Amino acid sequence: MVQFDNQYRQVKLKVVYYGPGLGGKTTCLQYIHRVTDPQRRTKLYALNTASDRTLFFDLLSLDLGRVRGYRVTLQLYTVPGQVQYNATRRAVLAGADGVVFVADSQRAKARENQEALANLGENLKANGLDVDTLPVVLHYNKRDLPEVLSRLELDQLLNQKGWRVFETVATLGTGVMEGFAAVTEATVMSVADRLGLSGQPETIKRLAGNVRTALQPLLPRSARPAVEGPVVIRPAGQADALTPDELVADAVRANVAMGELSTRLDSLSSELARRVANLHSINEFSHLMSLAREPEDVTAAFFERFQRELGVNCGALMVMREDGELLEVMRKGMAADPMGQPDARGEVPARVAITSRQPLLAQLDELEPAQLLASPWLDEARSLGFVSVLAAPLIAQDRPVGLITAYADRTRGPFEDDELELATVLAANAAVSLANARAWRALEQINRNLEGAVAERTRELAAALERVQALATQLEDRNFELEAANRQLRDLERLKGDLLSRIAHELNTPVTAIQTAARILGRYDEVPPDKAHRFVEIISQEAGRLAEVIASALQAAVLGVSEGRPEPQPLPLADLLKRVLAPLRGEIAERKLTMQVKIAAGLDTLWGDGEQLEAALRAIVKNAVEFNREGGSVTIIARPLRRGATSMIELRVEDTGVGIPAEDLPHLTDVFWQGGNVLTGKPRGLGLGLAVVRRVADNHRGGLEVTSEPGQGTTVILMLPAAGG
Repeated sequence: MVQFDNQYRQVKLKVVYYGPGLGGKTTCLQYIHRVTDPQRRTKLYALNTASDRTLFFDLLSLDLGRVRGYRVTLQLYTVPGQVQYNATRRAVLAGADGVVFVADSQRAKARENQEALANLGENLKANGLDVDTLPVVLHYNKRDLPEVLSRLELDQLLNQKGWRVFETVATLGTGVMEGFAAVTEATVMSVADRLGLSGQPETIKRLAGNVRTALQPLLPRSARPAVEGPVVIRPAGQADALTPDELVADAVRANVAMGELSTRLDSLSSELARRVANLHSINEFSHLMSLAREPEDVTAAFFERFQRELGVNCGALMVMREDGELLEVMRKGMAADPMGQPDARGEVPARVAITSRQPLLAQLDELEPAQLLASPWLDEARSLGFVSVLAAPLIAQDRPVGLITAYADRTRGPFEDDELELATVLAANAAVSLANARAWRALEQINRNLEGAVAERTRELAAALERVQALATQLEDRNFELEAANRQLRDLERLKGDLLSRIAHELNTPVTAIQTAARILGRYDEVPPDKAHRFVEIISQEAGRLAEVIASALQAAVLGVSEGRPEPQPLPLADLLKRVLAPLRGEIAERKLTMQVKIAAGLDTLWGDGEQLEAALRAIVKNAVEFNREGGSVTIIARPLRRGATSMIELRVEDTGVGIPAEDLPHLTDVFWQGGNVLTGKPRGLGLGLAVVRRVADNHRGGLEVTSEPGQGTTVILMLPAAGG
């Protein structure tokens, strides 16, 4: 009869080793105990009677998978072989889920084997069990002894129902584990059928696979372990006053009670050890979390420690962002977490788990088809080879902050309830640490924002101060420029007045002469031809003087230009010189002057203001022509040169004229200053020529140099920056 232990969520299956006395039942269980429990966590309990050494009872737990959330375990019993203990044998068989009949292969034991087998059928029937439906496995033991029955003979005597048979030598362990594996698998399948799982072939198949996986490591592959002796229990006190049946019954009850007690103690001890280990892990984990300051450090440390504590290599960690989006930050062992993928309805299982705020533990092998249809992600996880899935939400201050998942494969085995508890505690601890780290980061960000705001405000104030200072400087500059402009305006007003006065003065003489000559010529009939010709010459000369006055007046326009560098423009040098010389060619020819122009190779272009440069060059060349001797020469030279680190263009005008006295050189660029004409004895023009040249040189950030020697000639050099530089 299947026993359900709700406290420990276990299904206990009972297998009884039955057979004649001294047939090898005790030795079989001793060997099985040795193989399945090498750490000696459980003990064998035996009772030695006066006539036989019999292992009455043994409790052995073995994890064989799960059925509907309950872990399948196995309990092994033996019965006394002596006939006088039939009541005990019947009691031990009660609730049996499977039987191993251990027969003695010696020829002399044939009758005892048949009697024991018949007795098995009677006692099963007495307990409401059917030998035809109960899983039964036969051991033909002691095959190493002489005078044994053959396999065929034993089958004819004992195996009329076609049970599975294993030839064994219990003292050596030969065939013992194979028979144990066979009866275990048959018993588990029989119980599953009785629990209504026969209609779920996939579940039955997985359960059988779990049983084989659990038993496979127990099957012999190397030297067999030695058989360990049982713990002997002898009834104390009034043993002589008890009948043999009473003695056996009391011994059985005592062994059962002690076995149950031992199992409970073992379970409690294991549970206590696990809880101590869990507490130690939680303590270490709390310390680890206390060292993590950044959210990334918390998640990385939590994920690594979580997987290590649960002994898994597959899982994921998802965190809830501020906007409510679920973000996977870590994953290991799989391409995608099944819980993180939306289903056909668009729901994400991970979000559902977080919303529920409850931990999840699912044993995938135990799920019904309807459950898999309702939760496709579970079927997907199972298809990936996982047998168990665990998920723990991260809740901090009653707010979900994330979810961690873990997946167990068959090698690792399914998760237990205590592991779910550990995972829940670790997740809660990590949630608090993550919330604290986020709060710390937010606080640091606020501090940085405040520092940034203060720094920005400080920069703004500094910039404002700089702007105010710059505005003050600009205002001073503007005031200075305004004062300079006012001075220039006053100078221009004065210049205008002087210019008008000088123009009026200069125009008076030629205009009077022209008017007089015109009146005389008006009486042409009365004027002799030679005098008429003379009057025409006077008109021509005075008209020339008027042209010079007009040209000088035009030069004054340059003086009216505001100080400052004009926008430089490329000027073809040859064209510029042609425009300069064009109005002077008549006077050059009249005075029989030699004009030479020398331009350095590759110097094709000047940079500057065309009108200003033309006015300046014409003033220089005009002076060289006017103050030259008849038959003299004028040479114009253009060449590049360097003045320190600056590239310049030198425009040099040399003449062979009368020269300039040394005392007049400082006044050459003064406005309206006129030196005496050595040739004629009186000045010509308005005295603006070199003043204009100086203004043009300053506007172009160039220079003006004048050298002269009386009687030898004059050299005037206009320096201009090259390439607009």
